[in-house]
Amino acid sequence: MRTWSGSDEVIRTILGAKRLPSAMTLTRYFGALVHSQVEHLSAVLGEFTRAQLSCPALGEVLDLDSTVFERYGHQQGSLKGHNPRKHGRPSHHPILAMLAGAKVVLHSWLRSGNTGSARGVSAFLAETLARLPQDFRLYALRADSGFFIHDFLNDLERRQIPYAIAVRLHKLLQHRIVGLSEWQRIDRGLEVAETRYLAPSWKDSRRIVVVRERLNERPEAKGRKLFDLPGYTFHTVVTTLELPAIEVWRFYNGRADCENRLKELKDDYGASGFCLNAFYGTEAAFRLICCLYNLLAEFKREVTHDPKPRLMTLRSQLLVTGALVGRDGREVVLRLGLRGRFRERCRVLLERIASLAPSTVTQLRNTANPLAFWPPRPWRLRPPPRQRDFKRARN
Repeated sequence: MRTWSGSDEVIRTILGAKRLPSAMTLTRYFGALVHSQVEHLSAVLGEFTRAQLSCPALGEVLDLDSTVFERYGHQQGSLKGHNPRKHGRPSHHPILAMLAGAKVVLHSWLRSGNTGSARGVSAFLAETLARLPQDFRLYALRADSGFFIHDFLNDLERRQIPYAIAVRLHKLLQHRIVGLSEWQRIDRGLEVAETRYLAPSWKDSRRIVVVRERLNERPEAKGRKLFDLPGYTFHTVVTTLELPAIEVWRFYNGRADCENRLKELKDDYGASGFCLNAFYGTEAAFRLICCLYNLLAEFKREVTHDPKPRLMTLRSQLLVTGALVGRDGREVVLRLGLRGRFRERCRVLLERIASLAPSTVTQLRNTANPLAFWPPRPWRLRPPPRQRDFKRARN
């Protein structure tokens, strides 16, 4: 990649650089980063995303999710843990917070592969909320069953954040579901019910919404099957939302859109492929990729006016274009190899960019000034890596 981009005269001219760093230079730079520098870098880049946020009338929906990055080697933090695709393969297990309406990644942590989904989630939530504007309102939080733990539910209720979180169906809750008798039919083979449930470790009962699908009428239904009640699949959500039971289930199902965001980060942005031996260097690159994702989301919203295309589509149809650097008198110009409707489309997009450029550049400059990057540390030989555990136990 560097061989192609580093020798390209057009890219160097656009960036105003005489030459671009080699892959080894970038690897050495990222490999020398420490935790405090990664957090500072993330704070500087996150300010631009924060400035672009606008709160809907009812508030935004915050989605929490974790994913798995398979690793092939002995990188720091690359350990064996839950890996649904390749069992026993060492991995990293990042956690992300995403805004459903704005379709941006608000915050992210890289964690070791043997870390559970909910490990450090309360501290992660605290950092995520600190990245929101003061007057920003959250409508609700959604998460899968990996975040169904007592301490996290208590934390959300203490912060007065409504939530809808999938439930782990352990034996006591399964027996409660089997005993439900008042089921409301919603559609063919689809029924919903609700109950109050008090777990042994809870002080107060919580509302549980249960949806079941009859397999003989909906053979492709996915969910948990219960041995005591065959012929059905079950979906269970714990919630504080004051919505009808079926609306709670439909609201929770909207969380599936964040899976598309994770897939795009992996497939289009290469978030799972860039990995150094140094843990914090890998995390810095991961957060930079999340920032790039947010910049492209803003580009689609303000320039193309179409939030649907993925990066691979934008790349093939818009971003990768033949060009030459030339001169018009004393002015350096960029001559694009476009004709017909492609030339007209590019002209429209460039006009939109020109109308946004002054305010955007000023905003980026004002954002970076009060949070100036720390000067680079003098390079010194790193000691041999030790066997360390990079679980994010931030209490």
